[in-house]
Amino acid sequence: MPDTPSVLFYAYPNTYSIGVHLLLEECQVPYTVINPKLNPAITDSAFYLASPHGRVPALVLPNGSAMCESGAIALYLADTFAGQRFTVAADSVERPGYLQWLFYLSSTLQPDVMMVFHPEHYTSDSKQQAELRDAATRRLLPVWDVLEKACSGQLWMFRQGLTAVDFALATVLLWPECFPPALNRYPALTAMLDALSARDSFKRIMPWHRGEVSEIPALQTPQEHPGDV
Repeated sequence: MPDTPSVLFYAYPNTYSIGVHLLLEECQVPYTVINPKLNPAITDSAFYLASPHGRVPALVLPNGSAMCESGAIALYLADTFAGQRFTVAADSVERPGYLQWLFYLSSTLQPDVMMVFHPEHYTSDSKQQAELRDAATRRLLPVWDVLEKACSGQLWMFRQGLTAVDFALATVLLWPECFPPALNRYPALTAMLDALSARDSFKRIMPWHRGEVSEIPALQTPQEHPGDV
């Protein structure tokens, strides 16, 4: 692994970068994490080539090709690395559902999540911002109901085990502004978050995302966890 070229991983702490970060760790992909806000010299060049709108996460692969959009990156990593351990095979009867949930997280869940955190992107009026945030929070409740039903009775979204869908979902489950565990109406999703939180990959990257450390320890071979398969 030390001789394997690393990918450049553009990420901001505690953003949608988390799900991709977990996958990089779990797939044992060598990477160098770059926070563009702390590296202004590269922000105007390499970062915007990888992500035209200046959003994270983004990757630059060893061959020079670049990717942005968290769902697309998750799909690529899971299909390409770790012996496809974290994907659903293209010929599986569950592949359509796998793609459906990846896109659901991007097209149905994410827009309201963004409105909760950044209503200023839609209006400069503070009263309207509060109304937009409240409306987005209400719209998220039936989304959580749908996701709770989808994974009810099993630890992960798919019975075969942990996939990119679970990693992508984990990001938002971490944010109490969006996911309200205090309501006690989402036991399956809460169990998923607890299981993910117990993984070595989660324990390694979250101090960085919480701002507790400035660097991430070198990759180690991950341990097996109950519910992996």
